[in-house]
Amino acid sequence: MKHVFLVLPASAGVNLAQAAESVLSVVKKNVASAESFVATEMVPTVLQSQGADASMEALVGAVQDSAAEAFVVTGVSLEQSVRSETLNIQIAAALDADVILVADSDENGAIVAADFAAAKTRVAFVLADGDSANEDAVKKILFAECEHRISQAEFRRNLIKLASRSLKRIILPEGAEPRTLKAAIEAYERKIAIPVLIAKKADVEAEAARQNLTVPAGFEIIEPTAELAEKYVPLLVELRKAKGMTEEKAREVLKDPVFLGTMMLKKNEVDGLVSGAVHSTADTVRPALQVIKCAPGVKSISSVFFVCLPSQVYVFGDCAINLNPTAEELAGIAIQSHDTAKAFNLPARVAMLSYGTGKSGKGDDVELCMAATQAVRDARPDITIDGPLQYDAATTESVAKLKAPGSAVAGKATVCVFPDLCAGNICYKAVQRSAQGVIAVGPMLQGLAKPVNDLSRGALVEDIVYTIALTSIQAQAAK
Repeated sequence: MKHVFLVLPASAGVNLAQAAESVLSVVKKNVASAESFVATEMVPTVLQSQGADASMEALVGAVQDSAAEAFVVTGVSLEQSVRSETLNIQIAAALDADVILVADSDENGAIVAADFAAAKTRVAFVLADGDSANEDAVKKILFAECEHRISQAEFRRNLIKLASRSLKRIILPEGAEPRTLKAAIEAYERKIAIPVLIAKKADVEAEAARQNLTVPAGFEIIEPTAELAEKYVPLLVELRKAKGMTEEKAREVLKDPVFLGTMMLKKNEVDGLVSGAVHSTADTVRPALQVIKCAPGVKSISSVFFVCLPSQVYVFGDCAINLNPTAEELAGIAIQSHDTAKAFNLPARVAMLSYGTGKSGKGDDVELCMAATQAVRDARPDITIDGPLQYDAATTESVAKLKAPGSAVAGKATVCVFPDLCAGNICYKAVQRSAQGVIAVGPMLQGLAKPVNDLSRGALVEDIVYTIALTSIQAQAAK
């Protein structure tokens, strides 16, 4: 794990450069390799109000791409921007940094330290302006046992890097839909995937012109014609003949671009499918269940969202598929969600959520949660899991100490499993839409033999881009 110290101002006129140099000198004595940089010099766009996400990803990249073990980063001074504290909180979250505040008094340092702590950013200590860094304090921070939190910026960057390792062909049945087209062009230009659009070429060109977009040369657009659909009629009849599928019915079904795209995926002509900007979840999932089917050994599919707070990423399941899961199904969701977190290099501690913690709640829903938790323990002893837990007990350390002392999950949960679709869907949307700086990537479907992913019909362009990236990564793993 790379350790990052972020040196920041708590008062106007402090000498950040001197303080950073002092901290760096201590760090260099205690690690094999250390580097330093000034955030605003490394990434000048940090000071701009636009493109904040890209700026944070660039700072994460500066750390990730270096071979150094530790970094001392100088943040934004009060003289550079009236938004310095906001920007510095964003930088600290993106880099999962230990913050060293430079203040002209303990009082000023304490006030600013409280702001950073409220944003769940670690504040190491306050360094008086002009003094040398306390060597013992720096060493204590440097060698402290602390789990690296993957921030939103790091998670986004990792998604793009993983997807770019091997470009996969991702079919987009809603090819002329405005957000989908813009996302497809971005995914193509950023080398995330090779988008394949199902749409009339004239419709794509008209929409691109309306948005003042340039369709890249070589962009693949497949016209949904009757002649094209005919190619898939024999296979669809064979796959669904036990359900009464005939050639006439198959031709009718294949007028649906989602079903057409699903057949292309079945025949390995593409590697994954993303739909849902204008289609319902059922419209996307039904063809996949009928044609792609579950992966070997999987009884039912589920879904997760990657809920990306600025400083941490949570896995929420199931927020899109299973309406009222049984204890067995809920256990399956927990296992799939745990394994997804692991696959994306996220820590995996599973909280089975309910309206009570431990034995504080009563009722059928609590008993369902308890049964599902025990089923996971029996099937997968390797999974760190606890339940029932209330959301605050699962994710907030101070609450966990009161409600669930001694739990290996409470206060440290990273995977949140909701008792039913209603609770999960409401919660992820509430967090996504109400909390500042949060994005929700997904839903990502779990358990299918080939990657198919659904979009919320309220999806933003960036949501679609990252869902394309997720699908590409799943396709890589399936090969």
